[in-house]
Amino acid sequence: MALSKRVRPDLVFGRRRSLVPLVGLVLVLGALAGCNPAWTSSTKLTVSNVTATSLDVSWPVPILDGDTTVTEYAVLIDGVTRTVLPGSTRSVHLGDLAPSTAYSVEVRATDGKNQVSIPGLKGTATTSANSAVITERRTITVGTLTRSYRLDIPAGYKGSVGARLVLGIHGGGGSPDNFATTTGLPAAAAASGWVVAYPEGTKGSAGFTAWNAGGCCGGASGNKVDDVGFIDALIRQLQGRFAATKTVLIGHSNGAMLSYRMACERAGLIDGFASVAGDLFFSPCTPARPVPLLEIHGLADTNVPFNGGPGSTATYPPVMDGINLFRTNNGCGATPATSTSNGVVTATYSCTTARGLRLITIDDAQHAWPGGLNTGVGGTPSTKLDATATVRAWADSL
Repeated sequence: MALSKRVRPDLVFGRRRSLVPLVGLVLVLGALAGCNPAWTSSTKLTVSNVTATSLDVSWPVPILDGDTTVTEYAVLIDGVTRTVLPGSTRSVHLGDLAPSTAYSVEVRATDGKNQVSIPGLKGTATTSANSAVITERRTITVGTLTRSYRLDIPAGYKGSVGARLVLGIHGGGGSPDNFATTTGLPAAAAASGWVVAYPEGTKGSAGFTAWNAGGCCGGASGNKVDDVGFIDALIRQLQGRFAATKTVLIGHSNGAMLSYRMACERAGLIDGFASVAGDLFFSPCTPARPVPLLEIHGLADTNVPFNGGPGSTATYPPVMDGINLFRTNNGCGATPATSTSNGVVTATYSCTTARGLRLITIDDAQHAWPGGLNTGVGGTPSTKLDATATVRAWADSL
């Protein structure tokens, strides 16, 4: 019976090798797998909110020993430590970057045993080309809540000159970025040199983002969220920072309803507001001074019906109730001058306040932003009117 050959461990593929390197390799691999924090080879850094001068980076928790946790993360750009963050952090905003530039970003984790993941989780992030607008992501604390907003600043802005401050207020279920993209407001704002803040509502138990406009909407109204206080604080902060010459609110749907409420309760802070598919759903409304108003509304809107009644989330009052209240408040006559073109009726009221009140109705428009991006929400946008261009021209005239 033939005996099987015993393979010697120091012979591999017919070549004699020392055992020392193999033993060393086993020890190194054991140290990496069992001690230092580490990410798998398939794990990637996530890059988002890229602008010409900034970007956001996020990451998952690394693999750790079972009896320890991450105590801090170091974030490096091109091999140089930019910031050190608490172990509970999973993202970072990196600013003061150069346009159209690729950066090497590395995140290193340190655990409770003072073990560091070297190398860390690496990736490449490239800033966008320089543009007419610089976008910032910011927060402001109002009461016990930290609120978020997006801020678009003209690239050539100089603080000593002053700028028109505009707040773009998204509708129910929306977000600052969604509102900016759907309306195309950033391009219009850049052309007019506006500073635009896009505040973000709060989410209720169903995850629906909304504003407390009084009678509407979602968890924001039911939970009595102080959205008036949030917008008030945001306006005051930005008016000071940008030496605002005028302050205008532009809202859609539930965001437009909040604009109405702000005009009722904070008339002294704003110089006018534009409502698209909105409604006055707050009482008592007693503006402290005349507030110019532009209302754009579709007559086929079933979410917020022009004549009032059951809608998407509530039973709404007629839009004309709000128009008539501000007509009286602004010292306007009862009979407007009207013009009609392709189903679009523009009613301009003569008021003691310049450009005091204008109502535009569109015969076939649904709830979606007229002339905006078709997102499949609120029906198909009407093409009979470019609401963004209309609002821009009106706001510039104030």
